[in-house]
Amino acid sequence: MTVLLTNLPPELIIRILEDLPSRDIGRLSRTCSQLRSICRTDIVWQKLCQQICDIAVEEWNTTYYNIFTKVLHRYGRCLGLWRRNMRPYGGLMQVKVCIRLKSSCLCMILYIQVDNGRLLATEYKPPYVSDIHGPLRPKKVFSIGINKFKNRTEILCLHGYGEAHPGSIEFETEESDVEFKCCQMSSHAHPKGSSVELSTMIKKETNNHTIPFTIDDQKRLECYMKNVPKYRLTRIEVQRPDPVYPIQPGLFLAHYRAHGIEMFLLKYDMNKKETEVIKITGDPNVPAGETSIYINLRKPMQLTKDQQLDVNSLLLLEEEDIPDSDDVQPRNQPFVIPPGFSTFLDDFTPSTCEYRYFARGRIAGDDYRDPNLISVHVVPFEAHGVFFVLWFKFWDMDGFYKITDINI
Repeated sequence: MTVLLTNLPPELIIRILEDLPSRDIGRLSRTCSQLRSICRTDIVWQKLCQQICDIAVEEWNTTYYNIFTKVLHRYGRCLGLWRRNMRPYGGLMQVKVCIRLKSSCLCMILYIQVDNGRLLATEYKPPYVSDIHGPLRPKKVFSIGINKFKNRTEILCLHGYGEAHPGSIEFETEESDVEFKCCQMSSHAHPKGSSVELSTMIKKETNNHTIPFTIDDQKRLECYMKNVPKYRLTRIEVQRPDPVYPIQPGLFLAHYRAHGIEMFLLKYDMNKKETEVIKITGDPNVPAGETSIYINLRKPMQLTKDQQLDVNSLLLLEEEDIPDSDDVQPRNQPFVIPPGFSTFLDDFTPSTCEYRYFARGRIAGDDYRDPNLISVHVVPFEAHGVFFVLWFKFWDMDGFYKITDINI
């Protein structure tokens, strides 16, 4: 006996719909008015929404059907962390669900009703160069939501000197790439001209002239001013924690010699027994997107205090001098900052460490000319969320500190 789908109880049809992809639900809704009505049942679309992200419908002041079909179906893949493709300087972006705020701060940015939830993109700059442990500096860049009055998708650019204004989003041929564009360039013009805009940005970047400002800093700001209307983004994937790692993967800050504070992504390839430290923000020598450090996990070292004090011997140490080992267990050993090394460290100066690895660090001339890898040592301290990199060629040691003020 043949049983028509429309003869089933609505609650059973809904149960079937909960296991279907959105494309099939849309096709089914076009077959007849009865199924169209059932396919609009919000509980069906709630499950589809929650497969993408955690959303409370009351914060959006609309239905789960609207949230999915007008925002998440196309733009849900924008959620997450992104590296800005703006060589050489790059940038860090995060897109997440923005819920209703009780304060009026968001009202200053959006000219529409703020009762609706939105997907909000925020760009994060490193802390002021004088305070590596300071907070990241967020700036809201664009948002994706539903226009309450027109009941349609709305993409807004939040950058500039006026009200929020229209923007657009295009997905690149690469699945991991996306581009946001401003559609109203006039909103980005400073009312007093570009020279005043630059001087204002310099004051902000230098925390009101409490720190030096270099020519390289000015070039970076001019690059940001030029690229404000367009954001080309590549997805960043942060690996899950694993107790076998000497230090957990994630985002880090480091004071990179003459270039100030930069941001990095640390990730593991356990098949190759290798760790990469990739630049999220870069500089004219080694730009964003390039790997700054390769850590060879097959080359653990154990040095005595006297060996660490003999810089000339450490300078001669090569990769082939370190025996291969698959042992990733911690080995307590002394730690000494070699005499004569410059550092940008705080009060954390340990006398022992559990790991030390031979690694290769990237150096290059201006415009990434003649890139080369040189010998460095990496010393992680997982309990403190920090690892040190010793650059023997430059008699310099950098501390890489875990970023903790972004929820990943």
